[in-house]
Amino acid sequence: MKLTDKRFWKFEAMMLICGVILFCQMLVVLLCNGTEFESCNGAVLILLLPALCLYFVISGIPTWVLYKGNSWLKLAGYLYLFSALLLIVPLLIFLFDWNPVTANMRPGNIPADEGKYITDNEFIIMICTGWAALLIIPVLITSYLTKRWIVKRCLI
Repeated sequence: MKLTDKRFWKFEAMMLICGVILFCQMLVVLLCNGTEFESCNGAVLILLLPALCLYFVISGIPTWVLYKGNSWLKLAGYLYLFSALLLIVPLLIFLFDWNPVTANMRPGNIPADEGKYITDNEFIIMICTGWAALLIIPVLITSYLTKRWIVKRCLI
């Protein structure tokens, strides 16, 4: 499908909604965990909404190019794949320590039997897993709504 198509811009509008849904989902998760929003946390949240919207707009471009209009589940699959890869691949390339010797080194002042220490690699894996889990609901909602909005006669 062409990027100059009118339906592409409708799809990009749905990607903005996907970013808003993910932002609301993250707010609910934070509020349920008892997070208190102070001045710095509030500023981060204000900047998070445009970043998430831009993130989904960027990941929507290859999704639209590959999607052929068959099924909303296929659209959700492509969107989930590109949305997950857009964050996970750079994290694994630039921040993950692939050297097995230095990957799980603990600082010298922490005892070896201390179980509460999280290495950098473990933290990156937790971020990737959490991100992959958070993406499921917004991607499914917006893919279904996009299919209903863009294609009038949709067979599920």
